Amino acid sequence: MEKYISEDNELPLKERIIVKFHFWLKGISLSEERGFGLDPSNVTVEKFPLMVGTIPNLRLKRVED
Repeated sequence: MEKYISEDNELPLKERIIVKFHFWLKGISLSEERGFGLDPSNVTVEKFPLMVGTIPNLRLKRVED
């Protein structure tokens, strides 16, 4: 399973830099498939969003037609 940063996160500048640095390190490091010695043709990678911050409450208004 591979995570990616969700666009719904509203992080302060410091935390955004830390998260970008984390993903940069992950990009230049050894992949998990190669680390475990797996054949890449037999590996399925699932991606899921990484939710770091809280999502603000959105006020929804019902529109009647």
